[in-house]
Amino acid sequence: MDVPTFRRVLRTLIERYKPKNWAAGMDPFEALVAIIVSQNSTDVVTARVMTALAGRVKVTPEDIAKMRDETLVKILRPAGLARQKVPQVKKIARLLVEQHGGKMDAFIAAPAPVAREMLLELPGVGPKTADVWLNLVAGRDTMPMDTHIARLARRWHLSAATDYDGINEDLRRYIPEKDRQAGHLALIMFGREICQARRPQCEACPVYEDCDAEEKRPRSKD
Repeated sequence: MDVPTFRRVLRTLIERYKPKNWAAGMDPFEALVAIIVSQNSTDVVTARVMTALAGRVKVTPEDIAKMRDETLVKILRPAGLARQKVPQVKKIARLLVEQHGGKMDAFIAAPAPVAREMLLELPGVGPKTADVWLNLVAGRDTMPMDTHIARLARRWHLSAATDYDGINEDLRRYIPEKDRQAGHLALIMFGREICQARRPQCEACPVYEDCDAEEKRPRSKD
């Protein structure tokens, strides 16, 4: 898929899904916790878990650091991998309290490359989590990528890379800076709903005519 075709596809998907920045207005630390909680979970479950957490305690580094592990595990359990996520969240909370006064202002104020390195130094934070936080919370020019976006990049021949940074670099050439926030959210929604891993729903695809994937299935003729 060439650049003009992909950009036409992307505009179609953005118009279809009208993605919103779910982190807008959230406290930076609370948003980081939500991103971690969302791993291997769904948006609906993540929202429910974060509501339950906020109903139990103020989601600040100070208060999260003081919570009993078992209490936090119980709250996060519906989102999965709670016993892995809880130690990570608590380590981050303690580090922010000890080194940044319980604030993430320094992360927001730093130049994007510096802020990304700062985030990657937090316990358990990888490139995807860092890029999502920078994009949605700090408003920086990053191109977050998950398994859905990586699958679309492969199917549409946008990237031959197999690693996060390689695919990310290729996608940045296709997606204009102004569309990277809405674009990455729309691509995730499309990958979940239509262009699924095992059985793409080609009959319902809004960009079927532009698709050049080998997995593309013929539509039935009514």
